Amino acid sequence: MDRRGVSPVVSTILVVAIVVILAATISVTVLDTTADINEPTPNVAETTGEFTTANGEAGDEQVVQVTHVAGDDVDVEDLEIIVQASGPDNDLPSEARLVNLPGDGIWSFTIDAENIEGDDDLIDTSSSGTSRIIVVDDSNVWSAGDTIQFRIGVAGADFRDPPRDPNPEADELEVTIVHTPSDAIIFEDTFTA
Repeated sequence: MDRRGVSPVVSTILVVAIVVILAATISVTVLDTTADINEPTPNVAETTGEFTTANGEAGDEQVVQVTHVAGDDVDVEDLEIIVQASGPDNDLPSEARLVNLPGDGIWSFTIDAENIEGDDDLIDTSSSGTSRIIVVDDSNVWSAGDTIQFRIGVAGADFRDPPRDPNPEADELEVTIVHTPSDAIIFEDTFTA
């Protein structure tokens, strides 16, 4: 009986078994990871944005409004709003993030300091104006026809013409709304003064 042929057959079977086990382990790891990545992004088909300032008028209102025109409803708690102001002033660019929405300020649905990460002066949290995260009765869902609204603080970025001292002069405002579970941008616009 010739025993030399047994060793190559056994080694081939062992190599194939090791490759199959490694492939199974790697595929389970990769497929498990991709399940977390594939959080569906809401289809916010159309939005409109508007930025208004109180040029030539009394007051310092600088209001951003983003209206959901068509598409899927989005839970407000799944949104993060990134606001970036830039301009010729040395204090700019400046960035703030609106988080932990909807707001929980002194008035229902308003923005409070706990809703702001970054430059606190960029977002106006005073109770003297209109700074509501959602302007509707059902504050937990951003649906077609609903408007997100907040004020830009003149102490953080002054878009008025001319800006008033000592406020930093700004000429460009970028607003980005991110759906945090999918990490997808559902609105992005740049406004100029």
